[in-house]
Amino acid sequence: MSADPAVLYAAMERAVEFGTRHVDAGGLPFVGVLVADDGRISAAGVNRVRETADPTAHAEIVAIRTAMATPDGPPVAGATLLATGEPCALCYDVAAERGIAAVRFAVAAETAAAWGFDYRDGYAAAGTDRLPLARTARPLLVAGSLAPFARYRALHRTDH
Repeated sequence: MSADPAVLYAAMERAVEFGTRHVDAGGLPFVGVLVADDGRISAAGVNRVRETADPTAHAEIVAIRTAMATPDGPPVAGATLLATGEPCALCYDVAAERGIAAVRFAVAAETAAAWGFDYRDGYAAAGTDRLPLARTARPLLVAGSLAPFARYRALHRTDH
């Protein structure tokens, strides 16, 4: 069993919108959300590496940690992980370790790289390509998928 596609789509739309607001507040365009088969949705996780000095505080990992710490929150094992940007090697590894069943992303790693966030080299180094979870991850494109990345670029341009 997996989460209802309409629920996944709506949750991804909200994650992308949240990502744009997070960028406006000074953050990065990455947001992670867990959706359980029963439709329960976790709080959004955002990349908090700068704020916390924790190099593992990526959006997806923050979402997983928050869900695990939330009484009556969605179960992590068996959930679908939604990410505004395709997870990096570390996030794929943590998701697989915690029993995430599926990953859907709004922006592929190749596209994120074109917008200034290139983390693809980590996949080969960490053996991510051998993880079944990474091999079965699929895009879930929603209106405005690129908005958080475009907003980040607009705010951080160096040629003006």
